[in-house]
Amino acid sequence: MRTDALPLRIGLRLWGFDEYEVRGWGENLPTLGGRISWEIMHDCDADGVGAVIHLVRSSAQTLASFCWNCVGANRAIRLAQGAAVLHVAVFSGDARRLPTPRYGLWAIAGRRSEEQTVHEIARTLVFPRVIHAR
Repeated sequence: MRTDALPLRIGLRLWGFDEYEVRGWGENLPTLGGRISWEIMHDCDADGVGAVIHLVRSSAQTLASFCWNCVGANRAIRLAQGAAVLHVAVFSGDARRLPTPRYGLWAIAGRRSEEQTVHEIARTLVFPRVIHAR
């Protein structure tokens, strides 16, 4: 097993989330003993990251069924299709506001917190990539 490899970088792209709130999760996000690192992405360039988790919070209720944050994340995931980087969305809000069609994998937080849902995504999709890459 190689232990000198760089950690797999996971980018968190925020759609309707406050950066301060997500930074507060930092200590709790899993690192697999330093084999995973987490960062908040400020632009759409996914260079250097192994996966992008789009954190999507439903837009203001005044927009009725339209969710601007969903549209932005959905477009970013669609544009990333075919790339080597895994893109997943974690949605928080009324599922009736999700875009149709949706591209890629969308996980709905439901009764779990967004942070718990990110943990589940990491456990089921990211951990196996890290373990099999070593």
